[in-house]
Amino acid sequence: MALSESEKRKNFVDNGNRRLRNAVKSIRLLINIANKKYYSYSEQEKKTIFSKLDSSIREVKNSFNISKHRKNNNDDFFFK
Repeated sequence: MALSESEKRKNFVDNGNRRLRNAVKSIRLLINIANKKYYSYSEQEKKTIFSKLDSSIREVKNSFNISKHRKNNNDDFFFK
């Protein structure tokens, strides 16, 4: 059975807020390993972290853009 628009919206808000909160928390935890007093890392390892983060962000942006274009091509705001 297909979900109504209000059910879809509720699912988005519930899951989106939880997942975004978890993603931000995980990204912020990377700050801890930047502390050279406790961790040792190479310039290449640092570049790998940023590369993986950038790649993941690009992937998420693309998935939202593809989803938006499938639905319609106008410039609606995603959050209302």
